[in-house]
Amino acid sequence: MKKPSLIAIEAVMLLILSLGAVSQLGPISKSESSVLEASPKVSLEEKSNCTTEFYSEVRENYGDCTYYNNFTSCVNNSGPNTGCIFQQRTFSFHCKTGVATIQKNHTTCIPEKKFTITVQEGTKVSNNVLDFSDFGPCIRNVENGCLAITCVSNEDGAFNGQFTDCNFGKSCQKTVICENSVRTYYKNAQDNFVEEDPTFFVEKMRLREVG
Repeated sequence: MKKPSLIAIEAVMLLILSLGAVSQLGPISKSESSVLEASPKVSLEEKSNCTTEFYSEVRENYGDCTYYNNFTSCVNNSGPNTGCIFQQRTFSFHCKTGVATIQKNHTTCIPEKKFTITVQEGTKVSNNVLDFSDFGPCIRNVENGCLAITCVSNEDGAFNGQFTDCNFGKSCQKTVICENSVRTYYKNAQDNFVEEDPTFFVEKMRLREVG
């Protein structure tokens, strides 16, 4: 039978090894999707590439500690150092009690910058991709049961790669996908989106059908 001290040492070693193994875990990559449904027959999927990274964080632990003050008190009634008694005083205070290693992780997701639009027409299902990686950032929402994708050009409107708005002469493209139609609108110098805008000069995006 192993001695208790050896068992305790082995337990500590296993704990140290397990913490080291967790801290040495490599990044985990996976794909995540978000889906927006405009109707039972029209939906949009956006994929993101996500990476989870692991790291260790050392945290100090604090608690209540006790200080013991031992001393001897003598009354010296029958000579020096006679009639002595042992006494002890205790003082409580807040102190550092140790450290703990916490295993943590954080996940970063980067969108693929393209939408996959699925439309069901009777028994036929069509899938189209709108790739906006070269155009600029987009927002998507639902308008009257249709998907509305509005994008602003990186060359003429986007702010640090972020969608802001389509005002003040910014170049924007809006694609509206319904169950039975797809329409594309443009806006630059016009007050509203129109199907033909002669002032729209950036390269237009096109829906690309995929299998």
